[in-house]
Amino acid sequence: MESILAAFIGLIAALVLYRYLRQRNATPQQRVAAMLRQYDGFARDGLSEREALLRILLSRSGWQKLPLDFLGELVGRLASKEAVLQFISLAEDCGYTKEQLPAIVNHSPAGDRMERLACVLSRFGYQLQSDQRFKEAEFVQKLALALGPDCYFTSLPLATTYHRTGRCTEARPLFERGVAQLHTAGEMASASERFTLADCFGDGVDATRLRALWLEMYDQCVKSTT
Repeated sequence: MESILAAFIGLIAALVLYRYLRQRNATPQQRVAAMLRQYDGFARDGLSEREALLRILLSRSGWQKLPLDFLGELVGRLASKEAVLQFISLAEDCGYTKEQLPAIVNHSPAGDRMERLACVLSRFGYQLQSDQRFKEAEFVQKLALALGPDCYFTSLPLATTYHRTGRCTEARPLFERGVAQLHTAGEMASASERFTLADCFGDGVDATRLRALWLEMYDQCVKSTT
């Protein structure tokens, strides 16, 4: 009897370990697909989209320790279940649940947390864009824009990606919005007291050159779409 019980416990432990390793090694597409299945199960149980997405977040390692109001605001800003699940996958791949998200929660005023997170994503998207990985940059920059729609550091990078991939029709309104946001933010060198260029684009960024580049691309899009 004891040997049977030990074998049973060993089997359960092996299954748990297998499931953990499978989740850990899953591709982003597989991870999102698994969360979509989990979401569909919650929806069949009658949960609203917001409730289902919060349940998914609270079921995942690294997210349970984050405040519920922060997670709720995150779900609200991203707006769609697809965007929320994509962000979860990206955050876990980049290790944000270990350092960046807890730091934002613990050290940023409540009113700045989503913009601070958007700044983190903008920096990553800018790196991808600089490496000409435009498809990946666009993916990250769209999430950043959803989190910080009123920030020049989310509008202008996505507009730049659209411009560089030949989509000035999509880029122009973002350039218009981003340039206006940039003027509101104040001088480019300081950007604002809360978010510096180094925060959102990386150390050593040339502020004057970057601003000139944005304005040049904006002018090109105005001419090509008029």
